[in-house]
Formats: sequence, C-alpha cells, structure tokens
Amino acid sequence: MQTSTQLKIPSEQAIGLFFNEALEHDLPVERDGVSLRVTSPYGEVHISDENNGVRLTISAPDSTKLYVLQETVDHILSEIGAADSLNWSASRAGSLPANLCIATVEACTRISPSYYRVRIADPGLERFARDGLHFRLLFGPQDHAGEWPTIAETGRTLWPGGADAWHRPVYTTRFIDPQAGILEFDVFIHAGGRVTDWCRRVQCGEKIAITGPGGEWHPAAGWLALFADETALPAIARMLEAAPESTKGQAVIVASHRDDIQTLAAPEGVSVRWILRGGKETLPDALAGMNLPQADRFVWFAGEKSEVVNARKKLSALGLAKHEWRAAAYWMR
Repeated sequence: MQTSTQLKIPSEQAIGLFFNEALEHDLPVERDGVSLRVTSPYGEVHISDENNGVRLTISAPDSTKLYVLQETVDHILSEIGAADSLNWSASRAGSLPANLCIATVEACTRISPSYYRVRIADPGLERFARDGLHFRLLFGPQDHAGEWPTIAETGRTLWPGGADAWHRPVYTTRFIDPQAGILEFDVFIHAGGRVTDWCRRVQCGEKIAITGPGGEWHPAAGWLALFADETALPAIARMLEAAPESTKGQAVIVASHRDDIQTLAAPEGVSVRWILRGGKETLPDALAGMNLPQADRFVWFAGEKSEVVNARKKLSALGLAKHEWRAAAYWMR
C-alpha cells in the first residue's frame, strides 16, 4: 500500500531533514543528489525532486503501518512548520485512523496495592499481539466526550477539540488472546493520574479507544539483563514470558509494596529479583553490579528519566554497541 503528497519545502531541505532522522534512529538510507529512500520497520519513505516539485511517497505492507508512517512524517514536518500543506493521495476521508481500535471494557480489577488490571475486548485487538509491546489510550476533552479522531479530506487526522487537548498515555500489553480479541494491561496507581482516576470509576461495557501497537519488541539475545521500576513491570513481564527457554541472565524489578511482588514466568536460566522502593539498594545500584558477558547480550533499563539518563551514560561507557542495549524513560519527576 502507498500514499504520497507534495512538499512545500526545497528538496535539499526535505532530503537533509529525513536523512538526519534516519541517522538518529539507525535506519537504512539511500541518498543521491535528487532523492532519498529510508527503510523503517513500518515501511519506506521516498523523497524525489520532480518537475512539478518535491514528492514524498510512503509505502507499507498494511493500512495500519502506512498510517503510522504517515503520522511520523506529519510530526517531523510539523517541527519545521511544513505539515499544514500536506495533502495525501489516499485519504480515507471520514474513517477512523487505521491504527485506532474502539474496545469495550470487560473488567477493571485492583490486583495489588499499586496496580489495576484492565481487560478490554474487540476483534480488532488481534494485531496487538505483534509489531510492538505498547499502545496509547485516548482520552479526549470533556466537551467532546464520545467523539473520536477521524481522517480529513487531506488524509491528516482531525482531533475533536484539537490534538493538544487529548491525553494519550503509553501502556504495555500485559496479556493478549488474539483469537478471542481480549487484551489486558496494568495501570500503576499514582495520585492525580488521569488513568488512575479512570480506573476507579470505569464501568464494564464502557468504550475506550486505543492506538497501536508500537514501540519495542522482545529483545533477542542469549543473555538478557532487564532492569525496571514499577511503571515498567508490565514490559519486563512480557519480555520474560517471551524469552526462549535457553535464555540466561537476570531481571531486577522495583516494587513499592511487598504485596506488589508477582510470580513471573521466566526461563530457568534467568534470575528474577525484586527490590523494595526506599530500601538500601536502588535500580542504578543493581545496574552497577551487573556482570556482562562478552557477546550475545542485551541490557534493558526503564524507569524515571534522571535514572535513565545516568543508565545511558553507564551503558555507553561499558562499550556496548547500540543494538545491545536500550534505556527508556517511562516517567519524570
């Protein structure tokens, strides 16, 4: 599948902009004087200087990935004020965004002092079993309750009340049955959190919109070291469950309360250790005590932004290649 649009910026600027984006994200790129082709996990972006102007074409294997690429292009161009003139050739005007699913809440249960578990259902949830661990919940402004984003004649997304008025937090699929169309996710409870408040009052049968899937996938290495605070517990649980039985390594997880500690499925060769928040040991301490093998390794660290910044410095200093580690900020103080 593909769609294209004219760009209202010079070809040199467009090619340079997307070339730098490709370098930043370690994406394969082909470049000559008048064109650029970037390959991503979702598809390809091609920019060419034609007689009638600069044309940007994106191609992808399905409509969901095509839409994600289109939104990515929109975001990149909006950073330089060049997105308003976009007019995509395959607009699907009036439809819902291809990556959006409106699901029904089947249950919302307090599973421990710090977590709710939410179960939602819809046949369209099948795709959330692949292509990414994460998704976004969509909460619109109060004066547009019950309205959902739609596609405009130009192919761009129309957000009722404006895109900035929507709360779109990222969550991790904790469990999914693609055949039954059932997905579960866990919500870490924190004061003032909009999703926490939603969990307290949501009723079975209510509708919730989610977009995705996206983000990272299960790390592939013979040895794993996984470090997570409370907010990243669902992600680390999915990674452990998906790891081959031959996997070796360690997982260290922070818990706010003893009753938050869960029994997680993991390969026999991966040790799972919990540390309590406020105790003597911290997540950065655990990372500092890690013993790295020489090859076939992957380190994953997720938590509060300042801790993640320091983790990135440490992992870079250890000589790990870019594909051998990831440190993701899930929240900030």
